[in-house]
Amino acid sequence: MTATEVPSPYMDPTPVVASPARGRALASAVAVFLGGYILVQSLLGQLAPALAGYGGAGEVLFLLGSQLVFALLVVIAGFFLAPTTVPRKLIASAIVVVGAIVTLVSQVTRLSSGFGGIASNLTLGNAIFMVALTVGAGWLVVRSARFGWLALLAAFVLIPVPFLFVINGVAYGISQPISLLLFGIVGTGILIAGRPAR
Repeated sequence: MTATEVPSPYMDPTPVVASPARGRALASAVAVFLGGYILVQSLLGQLAPALAGYGGAGEVLFLLGSQLVFALLVVIAGFFLAPTTVPRKLIASAIVVVGAIVTLVSQVTRLSSGFGGIASNLTLGNAIFMVALTVGAGWLVVRSARFGWLALLAAFVLIPVPFLFVINGVAYGISQPISLLLFGIVGTGILIAGRPAR
């Protein structure tokens, strides 16, 4: 007759393994943040002036346009790394692509005809604001955020920044790094706020 085996209370606990979904979410966040930064740099560059007729041969336009497309692809790749449904990824991607087109068209229109003036320059033509708003919204869509949407309000802080720099005569070499730093702070806040609804 054999004795019934009793499990030892001193057995090693099951090792905790990091969730693959969590790793994908982190990789997605890094790609989206990096892509957003490249997208800002692309929209702040010479693409709009070149399209508005202020110089830029065909090969220059191709190069500048390629930079914009590359930035969009990095952001979209970040969305597709996120552990979520394909429709959410497509919606998020569409938001960013449409936002980039609206920003570029606003910049070109203002440069070529003056249409929109200061209001356009501070809102739809403001690359830092528009990228923070649209990439942030896309991130919140793929993360199924609930209260995280309130973090998008921080993007509106970026609207008056270019105007404040201009009226105070701040040099471009100073205003640009400060603007990018503010963009990074707002973007980080939105990334952190993009936790899935529970």
